[in-house]
Amino acid sequence: MKRSVRSIGILVALAMSMSCVVALAACGRGEPETAEYIVTYYDGTEVLKRETVKSGETATEWTPEKADYTFEGWYATPNFSHEFKFDKAITQDTSVFSQWASATQSTDTRVYYIVGSGTSPILRASDWGKVLNEDMKMQKASNKNEYTYTVDLQENDEFQFAINDSWHNQRGVGYMTALKLADETEAFSGTGTIGDNSAYRMNIKCELSGNYTFTLTTHPDDDTYETTHPQYTEANKEAFNINSLDKISWKRNGDVSEVGDVVTDYYIKGAGITDWKDMYNAATKMIGNNGVYTLEVYLKANDEFMFTSLNTVGSEVSTGTEYLRATNLDEASKAFLDKKQNENMVAKATGTYTFTYTKSTGVLTATFDAEKAPAAADYYIDGTFAEGVTDWSGYCFNSQFKLTETTAGSGIYQLKNVTFKADSQFVIQAFKAGSTEKGEWNTPGYNGLGSYNFTYLFGAGDNFQAVGGGNNNVKVIAAGEYNIKFDSYAKMITVEDVNALSDAYIVGSMTGEKGWKVDAAWKMTYDAETAAYSITKDFAVDDDFGVRVMIGATTEQKAWYAASAVSGTPAGFDVSGSNIKCTTAGRYTVTCKVTEAGATITVAAAQ
Repeated sequence: MKRSVRSIGILVALAMSMSCVVALAACGRGEPETAEYIVTYYDGTEVLKRETVKSGETATEWTPEKADYTFEGWYATPNFSHEFKFDKAITQDTSVFSQWASATQSTDTRVYYIVGSGTSPILRASDWGKVLNEDMKMQKASNKNEYTYTVDLQENDEFQFAINDSWHNQRGVGYMTALKLADETEAFSGTGTIGDNSAYRMNIKCELSGNYTFTLTTHPDDDTYETTHPQYTEANKEAFNINSLDKISWKRNGDVSEVGDVVTDYYIKGAGITDWKDMYNAATKMIGNNGVYTLEVYLKANDEFMFTSLNTVGSEVSTGTEYLRATNLDEASKAFLDKKQNENMVAKATGTYTFTYTKSTGVLTATFDAEKAPAAADYYIDGTFAEGVTDWSGYCFNSQFKLTETTAGSGIYQLKNVTFKADSQFVIQAFKAGSTEKGEWNTPGYNGLGSYNFTYLFGAGDNFQAVGGGNNNVKVIAAGEYNIKFDSYAKMITVEDVNALSDAYIVGSMTGEKGWKVDAAWKMTYDAETAAYSITKDFAVDDDFGVRVMIGATTEQKAWYAASAVSGTPAGFDVSGSNIKCTTAGRYTVTCKVTEAGATITVAAAQ
């Protein structure tokens, strides 16, 4: 122990001696030496040169040369989010990035459209690319890669420029050369930070109504792709097309005439309550009265949801740009609702919630009644569709037309193999459980609980439509044999053509523009001999997915199968969670056999 203490003492003494030497040396020099930093100039990952700069001094601005390219300037970030300021003092090691454009450019043959939604006429008609026509097309200059578009915009309109409704070659807020007028008035905003690659695809939001002319300048020979994005695939690569040289400039031409009276309605949309579908009907709509909107709705515990908006101007109806989330809640209401990271609300408990939204304040309040729940019900198809049954009579309380619950407590009711005549009509009627007659309307003996028409039907395709003229009964366009399903929680009807072969897709973190979308490149092939769907694809580590079976040839989901349907634990995959997760990259064949009892999925290395 004594020897250890002595050793420590020697070390301390040596350290003190060194400190004295350093101090004397510093005193001998007079002033401490000025720190120096390295400024590195890059072309991509290639180092063009390095420069040593004293602290507080500035880097040298110079112009590099490269064959077949034109130098565009120096930037502070590798994605060219903002220019490097050469008059700014250097206080640390610094990287500077050069931007280049091909000296010659091919003629851009793409066609760009404005796509968006809001209260201005052109965006109401667009409804995020559901409609693409000549009125929405940008005009291409004949002798250069320059597109222009003039449009009236209203405050809160949101839009982008893209080549089609698949969101390819999006040019959003990240391409804007400015967001403010010369007097610093904010004209536009976006939801992302300018320069972040995701911001290139963020919506442009109008903050100042007016008539604007936009000019999009493109450099097609310098397009690049975000190949490192987790949802990037060769099939959807154009959804990840970026070009930091492309720019959107604009000018405000003046004010616009007042938009027609806009009626905004709010609807609930959620994971369980609407299966994240846009269901606009009496069960999901907030009732408005002098700017105050209310909805009483039964929610299950842990259901995630939000409120979306719908704008009506005259006879035109289009998707709104307002969303009500947890950020709108007052403090008292947070006792009943949690929030997700994306600010969507989550019901803490099962029960009836009453929501009240005051538009003038932007505040959403909620009350909760744990005891109030929907009455037990029986469901029947009612209409004019069956041979030998008198129109609109003989259906209800007839076991032939009664829907039965698929499994006890599921709340999903179905009736299989219903034959519909062309031009016939139907709705689903709900009555108090056990009722044998309707009873008199609006009296204590009345047993009706609800009637569900076309506004509750999802994924109808071309086989069904609303009767029209204010009548929303479901009209049968294509005669045939159908399976009818009714989700009593979401109040959603789905109809499946019995004889139509269903499509199936792998859907996961790697499919679609932002993942979890139906992607044609991931469509599975059906083998009639084995009655199974299969696909062979390359999977990367952490790819997370399942199999989505559609309603016929539509893109509307009929069934979802994932980890619980997998036979055993396939090599290279983890099925301990809810989805199938790849743990070893490789080429695999996924097979899904669907039967009345469910589905069986197998995953094996491709042969």
